Amino acid sequence: MEEGSEFWGDVLAVGASPVAITAGFARGAFDAATGNGPFTDGFNAAANPIVRGAKKFGHEHGPAITKGLLGGAATALGARILNETLRHLKR
Repeated sequence: MEEGSEFWGDVLAVGASPVAITAGFARGAFDAATGNGPFTDGFNAAANPIVRGAKKFGHEHGPAITKGLLGGAATALGARILNETLRHLKR
């Protein structure tokens, strides 16, 4: 299961990247414009915790995410099979 949790950690980190980049850019630009520090320090201060948190969540909950996706896919497939069967029986 460790590989699955690493996978989901990486997937969620990539998924959180747009939010992290936006927050980092805003914080970095604000810090640079107001003289609170260099852009890179502000960017990293805002972006790193977001990516780290998403990665940690994926590592911790990877098996549950996998089970949820597989369960949802199985339910959708079962519903489709049942629907097609009922249509066939109505004819």
